[in-house]
Amino acid sequence: MVIPSRELILFEQQLSNLNKGLIDDVWHKNVSSKMSIFAWRLLRNRLPTKDNLPRRHVLQNDDIGCVGGCGSEESAGHLFFGCTTFGSVWYHLFHWLGITFVAPDAVGEHFLQFGYLSGLPRFTYLFLKITWLACVWVIWKERNNIVFNQKAMVPHHLIDKVKMLSFQWLKSGLITFVFTYHDRWRHQLSCMGLML
Repeated sequence: MVIPSRELILFEQQLSNLNKGLIDDVWHKNVSSKMSIFAWRLLRNRLPTKDNLPRRHVLQNDDIGCVGGCGSEESAGHLFFGCTTFGSVWYHLFHWLGITFVAPDAVGEHFLQFGYLSGLPRFTYLFLKITWLACVWVIWKERNNIVFNQKAMVPHHLIDKVKMLSFQWLKSGLITFVFTYHDRWRHQLSCMGLML
């Protein structure tokens, strides 16, 4: 029997605490419970992506190609961030926000880095997290639209959906959010309280 070292035990405890904090961070009064459950499942790699379905005996191992048509295996990290088709939504989002961001492919790392962008004030974190949640939700809904309805995807239409959904969540949950949809559309950083 191998007994783990003290350093390994401490490392595993720290990792567990980080993951617990990360997963608890998706529960917001601004978003629906359905959305929070979706994000919780995404961060725990519990979504029915094609790499998870063979383990549940729903798909064969040879049918795990990405629905984006890029030729790679569909995993959560690939689908949401690495796929050339769905990943372009993030490019449009970064352009709209006016930020430069080197995005990791790991779901948890992406959420942490995007939600807590270095150099931005603490009060912007809620806006960024809600925008991230809206983006992954829109990508997932579009992925399912392709799988079940054989619909084609247009990335700039998806970013419009992200803008609208995140606006609705912010408007319904923050009494102090007095901006109109067009204000947020054109001046996202000003709506977060940043004057650049």
